[in-house]
Amino acid sequence: MGMGRLLAVSDVHGYGHLLKQLLNAAGYRPDQDQLILLGDYVNKGPDSWGTLQLVYQLTLNGAVALQGNNERKWLASMPNPLSEDHTPVEHYRKFLERLPLYYARNGLLFVHAGVRPGIPLSSQSPEDLTEIRDPFFSSPVDPNYTVVFGHTSTYRFNVAPWEIWIGSGKVGIDTGAGHGHYLSLVDFTTRNRWYVSVQEPYEIQKAILNS
Repeated sequence: MGMGRLLAVSDVHGYGHLLKQLLNAAGYRPDQDQLILLGDYVNKGPDSWGTLQLVYQLTLNGAVALQGNNERKWLASMPNPLSEDHTPVEHYRKFLERLPLYYARNGLLFVHAGVRPGIPLSSQSPEDLTEIRDPFFSSPVDPNYTVVFGHTSTYRFNVAPWEIWIGSGKVGIDTGAGHGHYLSLVDFTTRNRWYVSVQEPYEIQKAILNS
């Protein structure tokens, strides 16, 4: 992998077709860029299965996909495959079960929801990493890294729905696709970001990540 970029997207929620468009707009090159997907590929949007298939393909080409709380819900509700017909279900069950809960790189810690303050990463529970909200928002984080997270849409932090939320040692990149707002792709190398409304006409816009 050469001098590529570090790209992240969270809470795709069934809008795989828009994720594809954002990656195209950003000129994503799987052989050079590192793409990190922060979970919640399924539920709420129009095409959970198609989005899951896209995420699987992206991981085959080198993307890192994390588990979100919605993948954990899916795993809990998936039928136990006894017959041949369930082959795709079993394939995706195994895929989802293997997804990591966090990924650290370049001083950034990528996680679906956040981290519980005062607990080492290795001792964090899957529930906290995929569901935590307030204890994480209201406490300082480990100064060794900036936590990049999804799960809580940025409009809940009183910014415009298409804006990325930047706090002390925290960056929220879920711009509310699951709530009828936007899907965002953030480039942490060049500080460019691309976003698209989940409402037609799906016009992709580009901005700079403000610090």
